[in-house]
Amino acid sequence: MLEKVSLKAKVLFLGLLVALSLILLSWEAVNELSKFHDSTIHNFEKVERNVDILNDITHLHVIFKSQVQSWKNILIRGNNPKQFEKYHAQFIEYSDKVQSLLSHVIEKSLAVGKNTDELEKTKDDHAKLKQSYLAALQHFDSKDQQAGKKVDKMVSGIDKATSKDMIELAEHAEKNFEKIIETTHKSMEEDFIEDRRSLILFSGIEASIIILLMIVIFYDLFKTLGGDPRYAAHICNQVANGDLSIEIELKHNDKTSLLYSITNMKNQLATIIHDVRSSSEALSSASTEVNSTAQTIAKGASVQAASVEETSASMEEMSASISQNNENAGITNGIAQQAAKEAMIGGEAVSETVAAMQKIAEKISVIDDIAYQTNMLALNAAIEAGRAGDHGKGFAVVASEVRKLAERSQIAAQEIGELAKDSVIRAELAGKSLKDMVPSINKTADLVQEIAAASAEQATGVHQINEAIAQVNQTMQHNAAASEELSATSEEMNVQALQLQESVNFFTLEASPQAKNKSSNSSPTINNSLSSKTKRSASKLINKSSNRDDDDDKFVSY
Repeated sequence: MLEKVSLKAKVLFLGLLVALSLILLSWEAVNELSKFHDSTIHNFEKVERNVDILNDITHLHVIFKSQVQSWKNILIRGNNPKQFEKYHAQFIEYSDKVQSLLSHVIEKSLAVGKNTDELEKTKDDHAKLKQSYLAALQHFDSKDQQAGKKVDKMVSGIDKATSKDMIELAEHAEKNFEKIIETTHKSMEEDFIEDRRSLILFSGIEASIIILLMIVIFYDLFKTLGGDPRYAAHICNQVANGDLSIEIELKHNDKTSLLYSITNMKNQLATIIHDVRSSSEALSSASTEVNSTAQTIAKGASVQAASVEETSASMEEMSASISQNNENAGITNGIAQQAAKEAMIGGEAVSETVAAMQKIAEKISVIDDIAYQTNMLALNAAIEAGRAGDHGKGFAVVASEVRKLAERSQIAAQEIGELAKDSVIRAELAGKSLKDMVPSINKTADLVQEIAAASAEQATGVHQINEAIAQVNQTMQHNAAASEELSATSEEMNVQALQLQESVNFFTLEASPQAKNKSSNSSPTINNSLSSKTKRSASKLINKSSNRDDDDDKFVSY
């Protein structure tokens, strides 16, 4: 499984494993320290709560003594009313404080899980003691100097039980606190020992796993190398210096190590270099043949290039002539189209003229009618003037003149009408002639366009021929360049063959019979292969040039 993993991955895995182990070890140490810290904090809190209880009980004992002292002060100094009130108030105050402290101690004891029966009993006894004192104090008479002694006799000995309980409570609390201190110290020591043991055990297991994996990985590394890394480096340096005759020591049944691969590489290099030495002479001979073939191709390409240049010059002259004809046909076509357009415009103008003359003839006919009507009116006026006698002579003269003018107008109108009709007939003939001329002009324009189209096709054909000739010329140039390149390549191949022999002589090969047989068996194959490859390369170049010449037959002729 590890054979498929790279060396880089193995080293990286080992580093990551060590880093992970350190992280896990640190985590375990922090975890154990945290547990020890929590345990210590818990123990300190427990001790602190018990210290509070011990302090409260000690304070309670002191306050109780103060309460008893206040009671004695009442009995001794109670005959003074002010002193009575003072110590009575102190007695009540101290009594309340004792009850309050007992309540706090009970609550704190319950919080730490202690039994509070004794505390409850002490609290009840103290409350009863207070009531007994206050009841006896009712018999105190401040005027009686023996009142204190009397009251003291009444309560004599009732505080012994409570005092004893207070003393025992304090002693028990002190002993209990000492016991808790001892238990806490022992618990902390045991926790420390347990945490230390767990950390040491975890570290030991982790270190064992790391050491085991390091052994496996380093064993696999040495197995992959096949030996000491310095020995492998020495072998590689010897091969790099050209010494292929070195013997490499391998372990038994070693088929996968680095040294085994180096051994195979050394053997293959020796075989290949021996074959290359044998093939360099064949390469030099093949380059000479290629150089001769290239010179032959170059001569043929020069002759073909000269012929192609002459053909190209003739086709350029023909192309210029066809282009000139095409331009003339285009100009003629434009003139014909312009003439047809002008003839159509003239026909339209004549038609408009005929229409105008017809309107003039109509107007003249109207004038003739007006002149006739005027003549008839003048005649009637003359008749009426004759009937009038001498009074109508002047009017008769005017009517006679008007009649003469009307007759002249009528004659002139008739003459103009005749001229207008004659003009209309001539204009219609002219318009008909122009209309008959337009189809002939259009026909001429169509013929000119056909001539132009034919010239354009000829120009296109000549252009294609020129392109084909240019391609042939380019092919010839390629052939010439290819032959030159082939000649240069052959010379370069010869130089490279010499350099190859000099380079191969850098290596030192073993002279064992097995190597000689192996080299002799493989060298003819490589010689033949190299010679055949060289000949194929030359023939490809020759065929490429001849194919370019054969492609000239595929161009379209016009």
